[in-house]
Amino acid sequence: MSYARLKGPPVCASVPHHVTAAFAPRWSEDPLMAGSIGVGLAVEPRLTMCAGVDIGGPLTETARKVLVRNGLDPSSVSMSRTLPWGVGYASSGASATAAAMISSALRGGDLTSALQSAHVIEVEDRTGLGDVLAISCGIGVVLRRRPGAPGLGEVTCAPVPASVSIIAFEAGSMATKELLSVLSDRYYSMSEELVRSLDRELTFERFATSVTEFTDSLGLLSWVIGDKGKDYLRRTPGLIGYYVKKRLLVVLVESDLVPDVLMQASAQLKLPGRLLEPSSRGPELR
Repeated sequence: MSYARLKGPPVCASVPHHVTAAFAPRWSEDPLMAGSIGVGLAVEPRLTMCAGVDIGGPLTETARKVLVRNGLDPSSVSMSRTLPWGVGYASSGASATAAAMISSALRGGDLTSALQSAHVIEVEDRTGLGDVLAISCGIGVVLRRRPGAPGLGEVTCAPVPASVSIIAFEAGSMATKELLSVLSDRYYSMSEELVRSLDRELTFERFATSVTEFTDSLGLLSWVIGDKGKDYLRRTPGLIGYYVKKRLLVVLVESDLVPDVLMQASAQLKLPGRLLEPSSRGPELR
């Protein structure tokens, strides 16, 4: 294959990660129209990918495929690894989005077309069903109201108040293919109801309340942290809400109580806590 040669200064893309709270797949023979409806949070630290300069990290396999499909040599591109892969932060989708942006910038092509190619690769490989669409919006609470690739699916975002912080507790890794194999029809039907409800009025407050009720109704807390951990979490000072993605527990707390929550909850839950921040801006190119 003939690759485009890089000319000029380095090109870098910066994108938020995305942690889904609830979703329901939508399958189609056309991968551009396949995907999922759902809701989640766009979070930082951001993923950075650069062409023409080494920033120290290897690419995901998804990012490699996006670059190759768009005619770029993956060996000239590297990325940061600010969050672990395979845990629930949509590193695959974030890297695919960044690779599409770099491809568009260097090849002079249409950005939407490049993002659509990233979405197709995610759907074909079952590494993500809606993360590229979600990250293309990339601010605070992200609602995917119609499935499909960017430009075809429909997504909207709502900001998260500055007084809110996010703490993630990582209980282990899980591939998206494995997640799809264990989720129930009840999970998907409740996800659909949640999306419809939030679509009528999307605010952070309604999101926090709704995803917490969703998580409790499905017993997802006990699955990740057990009954004792669940009881402790519900007594956490400054608690606003919580949800589970794969084996990742996402906890929303008042920002001024973060140090205490991190120290005490990590000890009680016996899991490492990671401080995240809501993303306040979408993908960027520089």
